[in-house]
Amino acid sequence: MKKLLSVILCLSVCLAVFAGCKNTQEPEPEQVQAPESTQGLTPSPTPTIAPVVMPSTTPVTSPVAMPVSDRFPFTEENFPRIDGSTATIPLIEAVTSALLGKPRADINVSVSKTSEAYVALAKNETDILLVYDSGDETREQVNADTLFETVPIGKDALVFLVNRDNPVENLTTEQVRKIFSGEYTNWREVGGSNEPIKAYQRGIGSGSQALMDKLVMPGLTMANPAMIPVIGEMGVLVDVIADFAGGPLGIGYNVFYYVTEMRGNDYIKILPIDGIEPNYDTIQSGEYPFVSDFYSVIRKDEPAESPARALHEWMQTDEAQNLIAGEGYVALHANPAAGTPYVDGRFSIYPDGEVPLYFGGVDPYTFEPRGDYGQLYFYLGAVYNYGLEWEYYVAPLYGLCTAGGKIVTEPIYSIPLLLTDSKGNKAYFCYRSHRAPVKDMVVYRDFSYEVDRYPALLFAMDGSWIREFEAAVPFRGMSGPVDDIMNADILAVMQNGKWGAVNIKGETVLPFNRNSSEGIYPPPDGGIGAFAVTGDRFMLNIGMDASGGWLMDLYDGNGNRIASGLRGRPEGMSGDFIVANEWGGEAGLTVYTYTLDGELIASVNLLNQGGYGNACPFGDYVMIYAADVIIVFDRELNTLYEFQHRSHAYYPLGPNVLYDSDRDRFFHRTYLPDGTRLVTWYDPDMA
Repeated sequence: MKKLLSVILCLSVCLAVFAGCKNTQEPEPEQVQAPESTQGLTPSPTPTIAPVVMPSTTPVTSPVAMPVSDRFPFTEENFPRIDGSTATIPLIEAVTSALLGKPRADINVSVSKTSEAYVALAKNETDILLVYDSGDETREQVNADTLFETVPIGKDALVFLVNRDNPVENLTTEQVRKIFSGEYTNWREVGGSNEPIKAYQRGIGSGSQALMDKLVMPGLTMANPAMIPVIGEMGVLVDVIADFAGGPLGIGYNVFYYVTEMRGNDYIKILPIDGIEPNYDTIQSGEYPFVSDFYSVIRKDEPAESPARALHEWMQTDEAQNLIAGEGYVALHANPAAGTPYVDGRFSIYPDGEVPLYFGGVDPYTFEPRGDYGQLYFYLGAVYNYGLEWEYYVAPLYGLCTAGGKIVTEPIYSIPLLLTDSKGNKAYFCYRSHRAPVKDMVVYRDFSYEVDRYPALLFAMDGSWIREFEAAVPFRGMSGPVDDIMNADILAVMQNGKWGAVNIKGETVLPFNRNSSEGIYPPPDGGIGAFAVTGDRFMLNIGMDASGGWLMDLYDGNGNRIASGLRGRPEGMSGDFIVANEWGGEAGLTVYTYTLDGELIASVNLLNQGGYGNACPFGDYVMIYAADVIIVFDRELNTLYEFQHRSHAYYPLGPNVLYDSDRDRFFHRTYLPDGTRLVTWYDPDMA
């Protein structure tokens, strides 16, 4: 899901669990890197959807040994520093592999992106560019015509993308200009449905925007962009158009190679312009209207015998042209009589061949009860940062998938919970983030205030039944990151504008005759304290003993004390057992698990090594942070396995699942507790 306004509103509900943090650093110039291998678990295979690749290409000869070594002996030590555009990462990889004889897997390419690459060359921070046009503004800024020697080495085209469900099949040049100038604002003006046009734009200085200004909009003013002020990443634009959240109404632009060879997917289509479909032949011939070259660029004062000049000259040879064509780019020409340099490996933007999934149904907002889902799980699909000035909050969104990794809904839910009642019945609960909230009055001591409540779902773990409510307020106590478990014998909900309560099966237990949710949950005796809740049990944190250890009392759902003096500070529960933590300075962390009657199941002491955090329950398991490792225990606190995670993982656990967020690659991965990977979801907004 992309940029739903209601996600921001949802935070009034979610602040109990959303993480807040400070961000005071200025961003450094962004580097785009080719993928590296995934760290951590070796997950099981995940079902994938193959990306769309446009059929094209002029045939080239079979790979042969690289003859350029006779012309210039490239080595690891003298190989020039290469910078460029995002879309030239595969070309830079291929050139490096061919000229140094290295496997592609051993080559790590980092580029500054188009405009910054030109700046880097002007500052002598790189030796040569394989790059797209940066636009007049950047070229003037770096005095490119005076300082640089530029030669074309291939062709590409600016193409226009819409969601595959958009009925429009062709646009004219004039229609494109009127859409992006803001004159056309409805798809019916170009033969589509009666829906508003969302025209997405790239950022100033990007190669795509430079082509847009030069080829499509010369002398014209771009309209204010839709939804997102500008889209800074090439992949973000593709995925926004592909996503059902804004895709069917959206249109954007990108370069042909990137869409077809690097970040294509089955949920977009490339529109013909003036009836001309962009492909290898129409781009090479110039028949397609929006064609431009990409370049090799060096400084004019580069010495005649330098490695950079040798590479610059080689990029104009027949062998280099064959390599360019072999990588899927549109070459200026191809010479069947010349050899094609050998490149060890193919480019992949996804680590370990891991292709992210997308929703493949008709309506991503519809979750229908069915008997054939099997066990359902919440996968992590989106994380939004929002806030004012230096402070921001993290708002995660979740979707539903099957045990086989099949996507059931897009990530449109927040705060997924696994509920357990006093009889051991279990059900899922979550909020729907894209629906409008309702107002509820909250009374706190001597004052009251309004809060937004969001539509909620209560449903079977196998999706066989679903209850939807206008709003809901679970009893919340102290909690783990997302796997809150509360008194699920009673759930305060709203329907038809009135508040009442249901049990875990959605059956009414209190009539719907209240104007607010206030008073539905009775507090335990002892007044206000720190609560954690499981089934029909309330745990009240009551303080410390003489040695400084935490103690808690256990109450039933009616507020009656049933156990006293249990060691540890309570956490959100897993329904049929209790987890508590106790810190002891040099003694480290001690974790306790108890039965619902307060009987000790097990305890384990973890010495203060590796920076242990809280023990948090998730489903039938217990999770403990330890620096960059998650340790998974059973309820008897036997170690099951360790899960490597990155320090920037957002919420590492959910109801019976683990999450790992890779902010470098914009991936969220969802795992079962045994380490099986369920879903890899691409989230371009994570950055």
